[in-house]
Amino acid sequence: MKKWIIVMLTILTAVLVVGCGGTGTEDKAETKKETTKESKQANAVKKEVKEMKSNLDDVKKAIADKDKSALQSSAAELHKHWLEFENNVRGLYPLQYTDVEKYETPIFYESKNDSPNFDTLNDNATGLDGALDTLAKAKETKAKTSEVLDKAVDNYYKYVTDQVDEFVAQTEIFTNAVKSGDIEKAKATYVSPRLNYERIEPIAESFGDLDPKIDARINDVENEADWTGFHVIERALWEKKSLDGMDVYSDKLLTDAKALQAEVKNLKLEPKPMVAGAMELLNEAATTKITGEEEAYSHTDLDDLNANVEGSKVVYQAIIPALNAQDKDLADQIDAAFNKMEDTLANYKNGDSFVLYTTLTKDQIREISDQLSHLSELMAQTGKIF
Repeated sequence: MKKWIIVMLTILTAVLVVGCGGTGTEDKAETKKETTKESKQANAVKKEVKEMKSNLDDVKKAIADKDKSALQSSAAELHKHWLEFENNVRGLYPLQYTDVEKYETPIFYESKNDSPNFDTLNDNATGLDGALDTLAKAKETKAKTSEVLDKAVDNYYKYVTDQVDEFVAQTEIFTNAVKSGDIEKAKATYVSPRLNYERIEPIAESFGDLDPKIDARINDVENEADWTGFHVIERALWEKKSLDGMDVYSDKLLTDAKALQAEVKNLKLEPKPMVAGAMELLNEAATTKITGEEEAYSHTDLDDLNANVEGSKVVYQAIIPALNAQDKDLADQIDAAFNKMEDTLANYKNGDSFVLYTTLTKDQIREISDQLSHLSELMAQTGKIF
């Protein structure tokens, strides 16, 4: 009996050794295969970056020459090239991907304007040049997903603070125009601060009661006497065509804008509420903002919607490291949906702004609404990664 037990133990030990050895070999082979694949992707990215730099040189020349035709064709080629390999960049270098997107996308859409802003284009081309140089030297991060995500959230916080600083500066220009009694100048400066504000709306709940003080619509308040913010002045400009009595509202708006700036300095951001805010914002845009109620008097709703999309995209870019680790397919879907949304909105560009909401047909409104809803649904799915 003892001899039998010894024989069985010997056989079992041999099986376990072979089994464990086999698993280890398979794991090593799989790891080596994955590393080889990533190395090939990294080399491909470096090659594409070099070619993209060549595309950018053409864009920079067109900007320097202020050649609109050459700008459109070269920017289109640059954009096409970026779309062809951006998925690899997003997977390997998520932070560098965000930097390239920050400059490349505005170049493409600005180039399509009837009167492109060459100064803005030059700034973005310079930024893109630097971002591509950084990408060319990038090494795939081996840091934990949580560490990369923390860095991405820090980058988003910088985006928010930059937008808030510009928001205060543009609000001051607007309120000065209002207080001067110059209706046309006030109208011309109304949209700029609105864009800065709408871009950071994914975290609007962090602003407490400052959000309704700054951005409430008349239907949001029970008592019109309590109504303050942009839309009171908007009504005065476009409906009442008079700035009588608006000084007090201008002062209050600027005071609230500066209070918001002070609060943001102490703001602690977390990925989950950021994503929830972006999802809710896109859903609101698809269901209520798309009805034209946001800018009921100026009808500049598409400017707001575009800023909402821009701000939500920056939130998405902040969580790419986590998506790469847990659901790359979802990242691909969201990226494609944002690209489609941007292309659709670009059809309604009018110089530096957008056409008025009142010029849209029902079918056009429905198309925009459906795409916003789809984006909101996709962003909702990112909740599973937290």
